This record gives sequence, C-alpha cells and structure tokens, in this order.
Amino acid sequence: MINIKSGIIQGLAFSLLWLSVVTNAAAAARENQQKRPNVLFIAVDDLRTELNCYGMKHMHTPNIDRLAAQGILFERAYCQQAVCAPSRNSLMTGLRPDALGIYDLQTFFRKKVPDVITIPQHFMNHGYRAEGMGKIYHTGHGNSDDRLSWSIPKWNMNEKVNQLEKITRGDTVGLERDYPMINGLKLPWYSSLQPEEHMSDAMVADHAIERIEALKDSAFFLAVGFSKPHLPFVAPKKYWDLYDPSQIKIPERTVPVGMPEPALHNFGELRNYHGIRDEGPLDDETSRNLIHGYYASVSMIDAQVGKLLDALEENGLMANTIIVLWGDHGWKLGDYGGWCKHTNMEMDTNAPLIFSVPWMKQGQKTKSLAEFVDIYPTLCDLAGLEKPSHLEGQSLLPVIQNPRTEVNQVAISQYPRGRSLGYDQKNELMGYSIRTGKYRFTRWQMYENPNEVVAVELYDHSKSKTAEINLATKKRYGKKISRLDQLMDDELAKYKLLKVKR
Repeated sequence: MINIKSGIIQGLAFSLLWLSVVTNAAAAARENQQKRPNVLFIAVDDLRTELNCYGMKHMHTPNIDRLAAQGILFERAYCQQAVCAPSRNSLMTGLRPDALGIYDLQTFFRKKVPDVITIPQHFMNHGYRAEGMGKIYHTGHGNSDDRLSWSIPKWNMNEKVNQLEKITRGDTVGLERDYPMINGLKLPWYSSLQPEEHMSDAMVADHAIERIEALKDSAFFLAVGFSKPHLPFVAPKKYWDLYDPSQIKIPERTVPVGMPEPALHNFGELRNYHGIRDEGPLDDETSRNLIHGYYASVSMIDAQVGKLLDALEENGLMANTIIVLWGDHGWKLGDYGGWCKHTNMEMDTNAPLIFSVPWMKQGQKTKSLAEFVDIYPTLCDLAGLEKPSHLEGQSLLPVIQNPRTEVNQVAISQYPRGRSLGYDQKNELMGYSIRTGKYRFTRWQMYENPNEVVAVELYDHSKSKTAEINLATKKRYGKKISRLDQLMDDELAKYKLLKVKR
C-alpha cells in the first residue's frame, strides 16, 4: 500500500531541495554577474576644461572634482574633430572621422559603416545590459540614435515632459515652443525660473538614478548624456548666483600673429541667437553675460553628476563601477575674440576626460596624451573584454596604472573648411592637427589633392593653452616644422583611409 503521507513529505522535501538549488543558482548567477564591473558612461556637451579639478579655482564643480579625486584626470585629452556628431561618432565607434567618412552633423554613421560595433553594443554582446539616455550620439539635423547599441529602446525624455503640467518648454532641449524669444530669435542665455526638476538634464539624471536602482543586480553599461552647457545657456537662478559677474574676466580678443585664415571661424552657431551681431567681435557686456551663463550651466551639470555618484553609493555599486566622464570637445569663451568650437585650436580640441576605476590608485593626474578613440579600447581592458579588431585608438590602461606612461606620441584632430560641412569635396580644405608634448602643428591641405598644402601653423603650448604667435612664420623653426611635418605623415599613414601628403 502506498504511504500517502510519506509520499507527500518526500515530494515536499524534493520541492524544497529544488527550490534551494534554483535559488542558489540564481544567487550564484547574480554574484558572478556582479563580479563583472559596471560602467557608468557620462557624456557632457560643449564642456571645456574650465573646471575646478583642472586648476580653474573660480569654478564651482564639487562633484566633478569629487569624481576626479577618486580616479585619474587626463589634462591632455583630445577629440578627433571639434563638433558634436563627428566627435561622438568617432568616440562611440573607435574609428577616426576619415575612417568613418563623416565630418558633418547630418550623416548617420550606420549609413557609412553599417556593421561597426559600438562601445555599448560590444558590452551588450558580452552579456551586459546596455541602456542610454540623454545625448549620447548626436541626434537631430536628420541624424538619429542607434537602436543597435542598446538592450532596450533609448529612453525618450518627451514621455517625462508630457507628465509635467505648465512646464516652460523652452527649458528643455528641442522643445522651444514657450522659450523666451525676441523677433523670432532665442535668447543665448537665460536664468530660468522653472524648478530644477523641469530642466531636461535633471530629467535625464533622475531617470538614470531610477535605472541604477533597477539594474543594481545586473552587469550594466549605463550611458548618460547631458546637453548643457550647450547653447542656449539655461540654468536655474541658484547656479547663476554662484558667480559674481564683476569677477568674470573676458579673454583678450587678439588672434595669434601670423595665424592663417582657415584657423578660426565666424562662430555662426552663436550668431543665430538674439542680440548677437552678424559680424565682428562681441562687446564686453554681451561677453560677460555669455560667460556667466556658461559657468551657471556647467555648475548645473555638475549637480547632476553628483546625483549619479550618490545613486551608485546608495545602491552599494561604487566599489564595482567604472566611471568615465568626457566632454565631446572644448569650447571658446571669447578666446581670440571667438566663440563656440569648429576649429583645430587647442581650446576646441582639448576636452575633459576622467576615469574612475575602484581598484586603481585614486586622485591621479596625467599629462600623457590621450585621444577620444582611446576610450573604447580602455573600457574593454578595464572590463576584461577582448578588443574589436577595427579600433584605431590605444588603450589608456598603462597610463591609468602609471600616469607617467605614454601610449601616444601625438594626438590627432582634424577639421574641414569649405562651403559646407556636408561637402562638395572638390575645393575643400582639410586641416590635420597633431598635439605633441609641447607643440600643436596644423597643416591645411586640399581634400582631393593632399599634396597641395595651403597653410601651416605651429604653436608652443608649453606654458599656455592660448596661442600667441604662429611659429611657422619664423625661419628659425624650419627644421622643427620639417620634423613635425614628417611625424604627421607617419602618424596619418597608420590609418589607411586618412588623406596624407604623399
């Protein structure tokens, strides 16, 4: 006769044993997954190295300073082209602008390199949860985000905006219906009366905090992109109040002696705003207001970075999360009388780069040259992933381990000049620029005929980021120029798609 009671007990014991096995397996899976480091990938638009941690003591950036204090700060990191889309496309794919064939804002990179594996896509292919929010790739201007890069569709901020009542839409990127305008033009700066949580970048930060909480038991690659301090300079009043306008210094408007015409530009991006004249330099009052607005916007973004760091700590993730913060390029704040980016000058190509790696030494700074194409292979090494064969940068891991190590002999940037960024290439110039330990050497050559060099620049940046004289106009620098010219050829020749002077 079957013992029903005994059978029930045995069945219950088996169920409990099975439940224990499943639970332990799930716990082990979570533990193994958690051993892999997370990645918090923070992008900031138009952020120059005018931060407290970069020695600019007038800046209120306590949270970015806090990040730098727990990691390594690269003093000489350079983008590959000083404008949003080409810089971001290059960084995210690990390919230089010439390899991508993209120099404009409009071209979606998948149209040129449809099968390229991006940074988040590579992590996703290795079992990571990859999510993005805010400005990571350059969107707009006919460009789009890349759905192949994310585990789920990229978060749409408009859903959050629609939940808010009586919001001043001008305080959110791309929603300008109620933004203060005069004669059909937006104001270039604006002290907002809206609550901070209505700012688009605060919405991005708040959503990122929610996702950190939700993903804390997973291995994640979380990309968080902030749109400020991009124009227009909009921030709540409390951030404007951090700075005394009477203490704001306006840079000298003089351009370097002997600087060729292609080097600078007419900063048309800014001239599209109300109160900005169509030609010539800006007056002191306008310049001071713009600088003040930029500073306020930077401090607002700094506060959002602080919220992300707090979220990692509150969820017990700081000890297992690699953090990288980068600005997509520099920005002129009246330097040389110019504004915006769009040049090969030091002010525009040099941008912030900070890595925080919990198991590495903290509070380091390095003068080693770094390129933004180096970020991709560096993250692979830090996370223990193999590097895709298409990458054109070098891993910065040796520098993170020893800040005196050099992995790059030069940092390469480039910028086109011509009738349009979209390119009719027949009569266009391409300016290639290399940064060495002391000098910036730039060569302007015809795009279709690289042997035709129309201008050369050489600046000594050993003491200042500001260039004072084009040393290429001095005969005594002839040998130095010849050596740098050959060095540029050698470096460009490493990348087969680059147009070189041969």
